[in-house]
Amino acid sequence: MKNCLKCFSATILCLLLGANQALVADETDPWDQAYSSDTKERFIPVELFTGGTWDGKHELSLQEVSKTACASSGGKSCDNYHITGPFKTESNDTKIEWAGDEIEYYRRTFNNRRTGMVESYFTINASRDGLVRIYDKRKRWGARTYSGLGSKFPLGYWKEGEVRVYPSREPTRIEIIELDGPQHCLKFRWTIGDGKSRNSDNIYTFCPRVGFTNVDHHDQP
Repeated sequence: MKNCLKCFSATILCLLLGANQALVADETDPWDQAYSSDTKERFIPVELFTGGTWDGKHELSLQEVSKTACASSGGKSCDNYHITGPFKTESNDTKIEWAGDEIEYYRRTFNNRRTGMVESYFTINASRDGLVRIYDKRKRWGARTYSGLGSKFPLGYWKEGEVRVYPSREPTRIEIIELDGPQHCLKFRWTIGDGKSRNSDNIYTFCPRVGFTNVDHHDQP
């Protein structure tokens, strides 16, 4: 009888331990696994840009999202950036050849204090290592379309301090400033052309589950 009770108690203990281990596994944060101390690289998924839920897979895809992020600049109150999608274009008028006849994209809108409403379409770029605008509409210059050769946000595997240059209409440069900061936030510098034009030399911060949180303008006093 005592042996039976011992066996029963041991079985219950094993079940409880197993359940606890499964719970711990389920609670593992995928963002903890994005950085590799062996390779000194971090995988940057599309979900860091959108603020959406990431499943931890090292794959680049546009998952359904409807999210609002509030990003501040220069200590001012934050602006709301709305991201929805993905949607599809009716044709491919870019140089993103791998995308085929249609391009999946996210629509992002925000209300700029100086120029009013801004609407942009973002998709994975031609080199598949960043997100790029393929359409942008704002009061300052109306509607514009882009080739998809540049980059606005780094994707895939990057290293601390890494710099990449893209042959867009004006050469675009991305430099990683902080690859895996507090709360796994990413900070990078984006420069277009010589960086002397307004809003062409910025440092952006994006954080998991939130998306866009901050921008510092280097080209402004």
